Amino acid sequence: MADEQPKKRVTKPKEVSVAPKVRAARVRKPAEDAAPVKMPRSAGRSKSPAASAADRQRMIAERAYYLAEARSFAGGDCQADWYAAEAWIDAQLST
Repeated sequence: MADEQPKKRVTKPKEVSVAPKVRAARVRKPAEDAAPVKMPRSAGRSKSPAASAADRQRMIAERAYYLAEARSFAGGDCQADWYAAEAWIDAQLST
């Protein structure tokens, strides 16, 4: 009996559910409390009176993203987010 090979251990495959797991949605901040947009500062000047067109576009895009994120990217209108962000950034830049 010394010539017998050891038996291999056979494991049962794990059961996999058909339905994907869904995580509970997190409660997000309202759009008004979305993360603030950092205003650009020029190197060497203490205050920059006006942002460049490229900086303004970047800030609007970032603010629109935060508005969409605040509603968990569900429903809504991306153009409405853009226009709201544009109005908010323009108000911030004018002060």
